[in-house]
Amino acid sequence: MTGTEQMTVRPVRALFALTLTVSAVLLGSTILNVALPTMQSALGASNSEQQWFLNAYTLTFAGFLPVAGLVGDRFGLKRLLAWGTGTFALTSAVAGFLDSPFMIIVLRALMGVAAAAIMPATLAVILRIFPAERRARAIASWAAASGLSISLGPLLGGALLSADMWWGSVLELVAVFALLGLAATLAWIPKVPASGVGELRMMPVAASLAGIGLLVFGVVHATDDGWAYTGTWMPAAAGLAVLAVLVWSEARHRAPLLDFGLFKNASFTTAAVALTLGSFVVFGYLYFTTFYLQLLRGYTPLQTGLLFIPLSAGLVAGAPLSQRATGRFGARTTIATGLALMTVAFAAVTGLGAHTNPAWFVVDAFALQLGFALVLAPGTTLASSSVPTERAGAGSALLNTLRQLGSALGVAVLGSILWSRYSGMMHDRLADAPANVRSTATESLASALATGDPAAVQAAAPTFLNAMHTTTLVAAGVCGIALLVTLSARFTRTPPRTGTTDRQPAGQERAPAGHRA
Repeated sequence: MTGTEQMTVRPVRALFALTLTVSAVLLGSTILNVALPTMQSALGASNSEQQWFLNAYTLTFAGFLPVAGLVGDRFGLKRLLAWGTGTFALTSAVAGFLDSPFMIIVLRALMGVAAAAIMPATLAVILRIFPAERRARAIASWAAASGLSISLGPLLGGALLSADMWWGSVLELVAVFALLGLAATLAWIPKVPASGVGELRMMPVAASLAGIGLLVFGVVHATDDGWAYTGTWMPAAAGLAVLAVLVWSEARHRAPLLDFGLFKNASFTTAAVALTLGSFVVFGYLYFTTFYLQLLRGYTPLQTGLLFIPLSAGLVAGAPLSQRATGRFGARTTIATGLALMTVAFAAVTGLGAHTNPAWFVVDAFALQLGFALVLAPGTTLASSSVPTERAGAGSALLNTLRQLGSALGVAVLGSILWSRYSGMMHDRLADAPANVRSTATESLASALATGDPAAVQAAAPTFLNAMHTTTLVAAGVCGIALLVTLSARFTRTPPRTGTTDRQPAGQERAPAGHRA
């Protein structure tokens, strides 16, 4: 417990407080998925606005993570954690009572800023207060709670909506979790002295927000205007250019806010790629399967949440399995196995139809999240073990920035592919329909069903299924790319970095005793 205040640290209580606060953050990222059809009806939200309800959160989350990690390192992790959790609770509570899509997007963006203060602080506290021999198990518990919260969001949100609560009740529940996490943080988290490492610079934060924002903006616009539209590819290209300049400048800065030098370490790079692309496909999956279950299959929000339980079960089963597998076969083999399982699970989604037995969805969802569990804990431990102790906050911020970027792009890219494919096919199938019917039906599945036009209603389901199957094959391809990167990476031994005397040697695939997860 070196470096913490002179007080008795109760590890179980401290870990519970950390998992409770991070659970609130991740509930906030997924609980709105199951509410999207309700929000579309209650607020008249378009497909693009629905994607921004999710992406405004993950965008600012990703953009502010680097500076949040540095603030924690400089001014104290507990202080940052407390302020972030309190702000998160407040913005969540306010957002739940709004009825303007634009203002909801603004409040969701503010929630993301607060979430950025929480996520890196929780992992950094674990790295600072747990000794090496107990750290891997603590990280595994943290990762399991993270994955479980992602899966429980739709279930809890569905239960509230099926009880005839208004759509904003799901965000009020998130606020309650955050307040409980704040109380536990104040009571059970020790004060970790600030290291004073690093220089606060807002220019990289502004550049990351601008780059990610332009990229996501362009991709989301493809939903309405297509990929060839200037308003689609030009913002996306500009965003990529800004991010490229940011990486170039930070790699040459004497005190980088984003330590891209970590990518010279094969272990960190492999884990980061696996975690980023894993988040990309999982969040995209939660987005499009919500429409499949609620609109195409006609399940209630609660029934939809219940059908997402296998996602939680896959995480619960996978967390301890990943620890045993890593200890026996190594982190790379475990991560590769998880990615292979995710690839197969996404390919199997193409077997879902309008009348497929729900058991198919249940088994496939379990397999998907089991595969992600085999990536999540080993990947987090492998990447974290490459970060010096005094840069724990900033290092975990980089890793989580990549994960949140993956989440935002997963919803944006896979959602864009889904609705672009749907819109194009519906336009062709309704070529002879009245212009107003065709225009409305091509907007979304819900819009097509609401027209009442027999041709539009009949074409909607098979068109959406075709678009969803195409989207899942793209997701399977992304998992396949992550798998190839994992298998082809060359792990080489290099001298350990300063401040990592109790950590894994850089480039070493298998974590030493006390770091396996």
